[in-house]
Amino acid sequence: MGPQIGRVGLGWAAFLVLASVILLFTLTPGTPEFVVTLFTLCLGLLLGLIVVVLVVVAKRREKHEGG
Repeated sequence: MGPQIGRVGLGWAAFLVLASVILLFTLTPGTPEFVVTLFTLCLGLLLGLIVVVLVVVAKRREKHEGG
């Protein structure tokens, strides 16, 4: 996995999380918009976690193969 893919993935995850958090402060809990925004926040966090895990695994594999 190239470093550009990791940066793009983390960029998208950060955008989803930040946008969702800002929207959650403006929406009324219990409305459909609130639920969709909360779901989007969870997807952003999941995407960020997946990207971080993949980057760490790729770096460990690269370090293991190189040394």
